[in-house]
Amino acid sequence: MATLVKKRKKYYIRIYLPGGREKYISTGTGNLREAGRHLKLIQDKEFLFKASLIAEAELENLDLLTAKYRFLEDRKQNGRRPKTILSYDLSIDNLIQATSPSLQVSNLGKQHLHKMITMLQNRAFKDSTINIRIRSVNAFTRWLLEKEYILNPVKISQIKLDERLPKFLTPEELDRIYSQIKEPKMLATFKVYEGLGLRLRELHHCNLDGNYVVVPAEYSKSRRDRMIPISESLVHDFKIATTSPYQPDSITHAFRRYADRAGIAPEKTLHSMRHTYALRKLVETNNIVFVKELLGHRDIETTMIYTRFPMDYLMKLLDTPPSVKIDLIAAGEA
Repeated sequence: MATLVKKRKKYYIRIYLPGGREKYISTGTGNLREAGRHLKLIQDKEFLFKASLIAEAELENLDLLTAKYRFLEDRKQNGRRPKTILSYDLSIDNLIQATSPSLQVSNLGKQHLHKMITMLQNRAFKDSTINIRIRSVNAFTRWLLEKEYILNPVKISQIKLDERLPKFLTPEELDRIYSQIKEPKMLATFKVYEGLGLRLRELHHCNLDGNYVVVPAEYSKSRRDRMIPISESLVHDFKIATTSPYQPDSITHAFRRYADRAGIAPEKTLHSMRHTYALRKLVETNNIVFVKELLGHRDIETTMIYTRFPMDYLMKLLDTPPSVKIDLIAAGEA
């Protein structure tokens, strides 16, 4: 039977579990009468637990706010990047705003996630932003299930968006952008993004290793080391760009400034250079799996969007003929 134990002026509930284990649950109070009320609730749940009617994690009355802090701490310890942690934090805060911080996670259901979506839609959030929130909250509920704070999956689908083709830059557009740039370091920086297909922040953490640029796993979205071949002509630019590199925001703002001067459509951004790189490599190799590895995608489905362009269309616009040598290698790997 569960009992009260006082530690550092606070009462904890001690529960004896199978296998001789003990579990301590904080009551959050030093008042014996209030702690006793917590104990009574736990003892009622303890009976259900021993009858195998609830999971071990359900012995504790875990509210949504406390669960959020535990989840974020767990994700930090598992090496999630600060940007990812921030996305989790914002998304679960939206869920809390739409429901209640005191909502018991054991009572969490799809209806609560739908409330969050309705709230964001009423606030005129873009569907793409709402989908980011949905993905993060689904990751949170998946963690709750793994930790047995909930017994059944709680997951909702993302909002269906129009499938738009990736925006890439033609050689003529790149020339127009580059002609606007007077600073050698910024020019080198853009050429590295074009020539390696890096994500914005990967430039600040990658390193040169012979004929390859290595993006370490901890800074790669796929959480795997990635090796990207680099041409001799690009090595000099790479060394310039990665020596005290510009801050990410400075790079994106500079790109928009030069692109506007060059008359480039607003929907084409710095990330369009990554799309350009991907499409060139697809033309050169005709091997979507190889392109997936170069880009560091987790799933081939993400890379498959590039196959929606006709190959002859790409060859004409990108001025990139297929490479016979690489194509033969690709065919052998397929």
